[in-house]
Amino acid sequence: MGWAHNYPEGEMHLNEFIRNVTKVNVEHLSYRIVNLSSDEVFQYPFALVSEPGEMRLNEKELANLREYIKRGGFVLIDDFDGPWQLDNFRRQMRQAFPSQELQRLTAAHPAFNLFYEIESLTIFANYVPGDEPVFLGMENEDGTLAMVACFNNDLENFWDWIGSGAYPLRPATEAFRVGTNLVIYSMTH
Repeated sequence: MGWAHNYPEGEMHLNEFIRNVTKVNVEHLSYRIVNLSSDEVFQYPFALVSEPGEMRLNEKELANLREYIKRGGFVLIDDFDGPWQLDNFRRQMRQAFPSQELQRLTAAHPAFNLFYEIESLTIFANYVPGDEPVFLGMENEDGTLAMVACFNNDLENFWDWIGSGAYPLRPATEAFRVGTNLVIYSMTH
């Protein structure tokens, strides 16, 4: 399935990077696959959703997504591109959060300057499908960033293939830095 094409190496490599460069106690194999319709999702403060361009959330999944964000959960959404996938993703988010809008984020957002200072969110442009990489964000009821959607982007490819030489070191390293910042942001805000 599409969501699994970087699994589990992407998650393992990100966990290993975070463990090695921060004081966050994360284990190499601490990722879990959790169905959004399950109440188990509420046990985890950080969720990664891959390939959301074709998602069709049912009522239980929509309700759990709303509740997850309301309870302080953070969602990183990665790896979708093209106008029809963005339109579908926006429709799904409008169903879940009718009064919220996805806003374009810049490198100046505090989430990108927490542990590492991310200078540019377009460094990945030559290595991902679609047009310019765009980071979209959605805030929770308290005004805190609760969701980041990486459109025309694929952080997980960089995490998964770090040892293969498929990508130059600079954008690959930057993808790990973005992931690290977002995990730390999710646990501190």
